[in-house]
Amino acid sequence: MPDLIITNIGTLVSGDWENPVLDCDTVAIRGGLIDAVGGAELLSRYPDAQVLDAMGVTVAPGLIDSHCHPCVGDYTFRQKTADFLESEVHGGVTTMISAGEPHFPGRPKDAAGAKAQAIFLSKCFRNQSPLGAKIHGGALILEQGLVEADFAEMAREGVWLVGEIGLGSVKSPADAAPLVEIAKRYGFKVAMHTGGTSIPGSSPVSADDVIRTGPTVAFF
Repeated sequence: MPDLIITNIGTLVSGDWENPVLDCDTVAIRGGLIDAVGGAELLSRYPDAQVLDAMGVTVAPGLIDSHCHPCVGDYTFRQKTADFLESEVHGGVTTMISAGEPHFPGRPKDAAGAKAQAIFLSKCFRNQSPLGAKIHGGALILEQGLVEADFAEMAREGVWLVGEIGLGSVKSPADAAPLVEIAKRYGFKVAMHTGGTSIPGSSPVSADDVIRTGPTVAFF
């Protein structure tokens, strides 16, 4: 991947709330990551870089959608919506984190199937990059019968997310907490929806449920 210089930036937003706007107009990118920020002097430091004239536009870090439900590819079956991931990119979102893919047609609800789906979709979304966005998919839906060896295998295959607790057959804190503890040992981040219900058949989740379950992230 060649070096890239973005110059003639009108406003450069840092993403740091204590210093939100930088007095710089040039960004150097190497290996797909920001390597340096400054002024025109960067042009000489990266002589072989491709140069992109920003023509005075504002450049800011991409937004993160930390709770989405992709299905497969850039399509979701529940809403019959195509290209919604690309639409997020057009709105400034460059990273999306799945809270589970429960709407996959025929979603397996046994332990082996849940594990297979998580590995499969995790790899699919790593291979797919709508408009260059990062899609962290393949969030495991907890099902009865999952054991520590399953988490170890998924971790080896690159799975690191557990979708919203309650999407599968594991719903109560008593059932979920032991699996959450195992998941955390293998580096998984665990999501838990809180508050009122969102779809028919779901149950309210209280603060006590969250405390007893111990997820990494709880959201409304």
